[in-house]
Amino acid sequence: MADKDQENKIEEVSKEAEQPKEVVEKEVVAEEVVVEEPVEEQVDFRVGDSIRVFYKIIEGEKSRVQPFEGIVIAIKGKELSKTFTVRKIGAGQIGVERIFPFQSPNIDKIEVTKYGNVRRSKLYYLRDKIGKAATKIKERKV
Repeated sequence: MADKDQENKIEEVSKEAEQPKEVVEKEVVAEEVVVEEPVEEQVDFRVGDSIRVFYKIIEGEKSRVQPFEGIVIAIKGKELSKTFTVRKIGAGQIGVERIFPFQSPNIDKIEVTKYGNVRRSKLYYLRDKIGKAATKIKERKV
């Protein structure tokens, strides 16, 4: 009895494996995801620049765009796993950092508000600064 059930399961799996429709559909879906325009091509910014990231937030069925404005303190990774970290000083002089992937479909757009001139690739020292000093960066001529 158990042997027949196992044979039926094996036959069902082999029949499903022979159907190429699922494989073709998965390939099409994968191509659609890669086709989306990455953020790197949209906006050119560097570490030290002040930017405004318009991020789509989905709450249930509703979606809205929320801006997050701050200084880019780090850019990490390569190609698809590339991310950038934005730090802003919130209410009550509390620092808020957010990591955004470059390839995220939830990023609506990015605006560069100020170009910064820095000599480091990571600005983690800004975490120790308090008040105005935490946002003070020399401006770069563009």
